[in-house]
Amino acid sequence: MREPAYYRVATPLGEMRVYVADGRPLFVTLPGRGESGEEARAPAPAAVAELIAAVKAFFRGEEVSSRYASELIACLGTTVFERAVLEEVSRIPRGETRSYGEVAELAGYPRAARAVGNVMHDNPYPIVVPCHRVIRGDGGIGGYGGAEEIKAWLLRFEGCEPGE
Repeated sequence: MREPAYYRVATPLGEMRVYVADGRPLFVTLPGRGESGEEARAPAPAAVAELIAAVKAFFRGEEVSSRYASELIACLGTTVFERAVLEEVSRIPRGETRSYGEVAELAGYPRAARAVGNVMHDNPYPIVVPCHRVIRGDGGIGGYGGAEEIKAWLLRFEGCEPGE
């Protein structure tokens, strides 16, 4: 099987990549977290160009529409729980945070804080589905797939002071 192609997205944090297959975005990687694959040479298909534009808009200080995030989420093969969590996270406003437990409760699964963490770890669309806005219940930053310094930077960029 052929590895997916990717498009580069320059950000203040470094290069992010949008991976694509059959003209549809598969997932986004954070800076320094690029997967293997080959850089796409053709112009980005419309759906991919829209995702790239959303990432760039975020770094210009604009809010990414939760409706747009919902459209991306709808195309994923997720469980009912995963979809509920991703939808809830996509509604967290810029500059605000929610704890894993709060997200679980708002998504309708009040005892599933750890499971929310797993969904955040597997979020295919960071920035657009702003998993960096989900923190520990004690105010600490929590995990970010080994990129906690990026999570802290993103929160500060949005005007939040991440805890320790």
